[in-house]
Amino acid sequence: MSIRRLIPLAVIILLSFSQLSASVCVNRFLARSDGPRQVVTLLTGKVTYQEARALSSSSVEWVDEKGNRVAESVEVKALRPMPVACDGKASGVVMLATFLSVRAPSKKMFVKLAGSGPVEFTEQQ
Repeated sequence: MSIRRLIPLAVIILLSFSQLSASVCVNRFLARSDGPRQVVTLLTGKVTYQEARALSSSSVEWVDEKGNRVAESVEVKALRPMPVACDGKASGVVMLATFLSVRAPSKKMFVKLAGSGPVEFTEQQ
């Protein structure tokens, strides 16, 4: 492929990434079952990496749509910063939370982070 053909492709890719960074707040999750535990990867712009590290010493709650507790986390880890942020934050975070529950999250999940109201997460496809 010639350089002249690669330049428009590179421009399209760069524009796509710039639109993603300027997009709406990202709150996504991926979950897997590990026996009686749900291991959930949370991608959120609502919490910075530093705030997520502080959450590691406390618990995070998984609640239903009405705010009733489904499970409490037994472990929370801040994995890495994420460039997409919300609410005036400088960056977001990718974190891992382990919940003692046989119930698996599906499509939507509500999580209380840092004593705030529930944050709605949608399942990453």
